Amino acid sequence: MPLGAFFGIIWTVVFSAYFIVALIAILKPRHLTDHIAPPLAIAGIGNVVWMISSQTIGLVWLDLLLLLPILFAIWEAAIRIDRVGGFDGTGRRLLLCVLVGLLSGWISAAVSISVPGAMRYFLGRGPTDNVWQSLWMALGTASVLAFLFARFVSRSLWFFVALGWGLLGVVLNNWTRTELHGLAITTAIVGAVIITQRLRKGAHGSTLWTG
Repeated sequence: MPLGAFFGIIWTVVFSAYFIVALIAILKPRHLTDHIAPPLAIAGIGNVVWMISSQTIGLVWLDLLLLLPILFAIWEAAIRIDRVGGFDGTGRRLLLCVLVGLLSGWISAAVSISVPGAMRYFLGRGPTDNVWQSLWMALGTASVLAFLFARFVSRSLWFFVALGWGLLGVVLNNWTRTELHGLAITTAIVGAVIITQRLRKGAHGSTLWTG
């Protein structure tokens, strides 16, 4: 898990962007905003439900299950922005790209972290059992999601900013709190590889679907 401060900072940015996007959409509606509104709304409502469930019910498998429709919804929003060219130089489009990209990356990080938690639950393992297996499940999921996003969903770099932020939180948590330095180093290396591969090889995004 990332350090608590990492959750607070990213959610503050995401929900602030949500509020501004909603306000602009009301004051100055445009086709693109209306087109992206449905999946954004589903992702936003899903986030609220997920947070309430996580804080009150606390079932890791349920948290993972609730994250999946959020992931699909926000990736759909990312596809819709990518299909119109992504950032077009305007502040309004930048705001949309930041919101959708950051939330896409952060939910992907949340899914990656939830996968080993759900597996531990079903296998009857404690939080400190088989920590290396849990780490590789999380990193493997993050790597696959990063590949799928760049390959089929969007060319947005904001996704990798948020995913990298989540992995950095895991690195610092393992280094400073749990003192599992091997896990921290491995996470840092895998995170660096994911980001380096994106910067070196680029992304196809939704162009594979649209030609």
